[in-house]
Amino acid sequence: MACEILKQKIHDTLRTGSFPDPDYFVDVFDDGDEHIRILVISRKFDIYEYKRSEREYRVWEDIAQMLSEDELECISRIVAINPEEIKIYT
Repeated sequence: MACEILKQKIHDTLRTGSFPDPDYFVDVFDDGDEHIRILVISRKFDIYEYKRSEREYRVWEDIAQMLSEDELECISRIVAINPEEIKIYT
């Protein structure tokens, strides 16, 4: 199980960085091993304006400034999506 302190640090970094708006849903959770996954959902991620990789890179930029290399290695996946994309897969 990933370190709770690191997960909270990532969450706080995102909430005080580029994603402070309540329109963003930010979740930082374990992937079942020792790694962390990050999910950011917002309608502000316009699916026609931003590629998924561009959205995920925005999240990475925020956390890369605040975490050490060792902490960054604990992150296994970042998903940044618009709620409309969820509708497609459900």
